[in-house]
Amino acid sequence: MVMYMVEPLVKKAYETEKKAASSYTDGLARIRGQGLRYTKVEEIVGRIAVDTIIHKHLMEAILNAQKELEKLAGEGPIEEIKEIELAPEQKALVKRFAEMHLEIERDMIETYQKMVDKMTHPLFKGLAEALVKNEQEHHKLLAELIEKYKE
Repeated sequence: MVMYMVEPLVKKAYETEKKAASSYTDGLARIRGQGLRYTKVEEIVGRIAVDTIIHKHLMEAILNAQKELEKLAGEGPIEEIKEIELAPEQKALVKRFAEMHLEIERDMIETYQKMVDKMTHPLFKGLAEALVKNEQEHHKLLAELIEKYKE
């Protein structure tokens, strides 16, 4: 899987963001303690602190996803994709599976789109927009499976 190549970078980013988040949080407290509450300095450092905390959690989520993907990958990348003729019961199984998941994908597209509409932080909004596109791709692929294996 492609994720293996970036794991050390994600780990490094996570560790760096974790240290930076702690430093910004401490710094923000010192700035406020020095009478700089409600100033431009506090606003700027506060914004960077918020973004850094978000970055840290996103990197942690990616690391956790990578661990889960390693278990799923099993033997590693597939060398060759085979197109085989399915038996009628296999076709029915694939079609049922795709139809069931099509509804889930439809729900996730709607949910992420609502998040795009409501999110105010640009990182969250951008992530939600990317997730909408990703779920739309899933929906398209499942619809193609349904079409291909309908009776």
